[in-house]
Amino acid sequence: MKVDLRIIGGTIVDPERGINGAGEVLIRGNKIVGQTKGGEAVEAERTIDAKGCLVFPGLIDFHAHLSGGGTESGVDADIALLPMGVTTGVDAGSCGSANFDYFMRTTVATCRTRIFSFVNISSGGLIASRYSEELNPKYYDEAAIGELLSRYRGQLLGIKIRVSKEIVGDFGIKPLEVTLEIARRLKCPVVVHTTNPVAAPEKIAGMLRSGDVYCHAHQGDGETIVGANGKIRPALFAAQKAGVVFDACNGRNNFSFKVAQAALAEGFIPDVISSDVTKKTLYGDFVFSLPFVMMKYLNMGMKLEQVVAACTSVPARLIGMKGKLGTLSPGALADVAVFRLGKKKLKVKDILGDSITGENVLVPQMTILDGQVTYRQIDFQ
Repeated sequence: MKVDLRIIGGTIVDPERGINGAGEVLIRGNKIVGQTKGGEAVEAERTIDAKGCLVFPGLIDFHAHLSGGGTESGVDADIALLPMGVTTGVDAGSCGSANFDYFMRTTVATCRTRIFSFVNISSGGLIASRYSEELNPKYYDEAAIGELLSRYRGQLLGIKIRVSKEIVGDFGIKPLEVTLEIARRLKCPVVVHTTNPVAAPEKIAGMLRSGDVYCHAHQGDGETIVGANGKIRPALFAAQKAGVVFDACNGRNNFSFKVAQAALAEGFIPDVISSDVTKKTLYGDFVFSLPFVMMKYLNMGMKLEQVVAACTSVPARLIGMKGKLGTLSPGALADVAVFRLGKKKLKVKDILGDSITGENVLVPQMTILDGQVTYRQIDFQ
């Protein structure tokens, strides 16, 4: 049996298949292949010894800002994601209907990283960080968004809106109500930014449909998912059970250790863990990268399989790529991330001044995208 790449010696962590143990990964072309039933010898063009390492499916960062050069906060996906084991990124509404085509031509078409996206309900998107997007519903362009969803079907996933008090102002909850009406007509999901929310978390979650995303679940500004009694608001458990997706999506200003720890203590586990990485936060103290955010949750007690699933199999399903991405099963696209789980005491803080000290550090060693090595740590192999 001839293959191009053979990864041996590592611990395979593939939550989609319920695997966490010794094994190997075989790659031919841009696909993962399985060993033949007869058990014939494997002849590999290149063999990678991952002894002492964890072998994950290529990570999926479900919320990042990837319009590098097109918006003030956007990063270059190839530079920011591939060295961190992230092979697929989802842009979270950096662009609106007025500049989305530009994003497709200049970013999506030119990056090696696989990119999906949400379009901002505001036509101009998140052009600058010094002022907010326009959320007056009278300026929403449903026709343009519908045309984009049709033209970029499969790549454009849905609509993004932010409902922070300082952004919506006197419009209150109306921008979200109208956005959801538009999304129902266009039959697409909505991602809702909830930091310092204009309404109680249970009200926002109650408005959302199965497949919609409650973003920044562990934010600590204004009303949070933790009620006055210190417990997670019961309605949020019900919303998650009904199919609302809760994305931890840390960012710099959208995460509180106290809120996250309270949620995990009650078993309110995020469906997705993403970074919300921007030009300001890339390799910084609060976000750094998706593996850095994953590290926080490992050190707060989440199981490795849970953390990896939240960055692989779950987002793969949400972007319509179940079985093709987010897994190392035969037939999947050959996206692989190799990590070393280091043991080093590291103090990690949040924007509110709280911190934890953990010793589980995920250090990227190699990234394989579509069967090609796109990053390798200098002392690996």
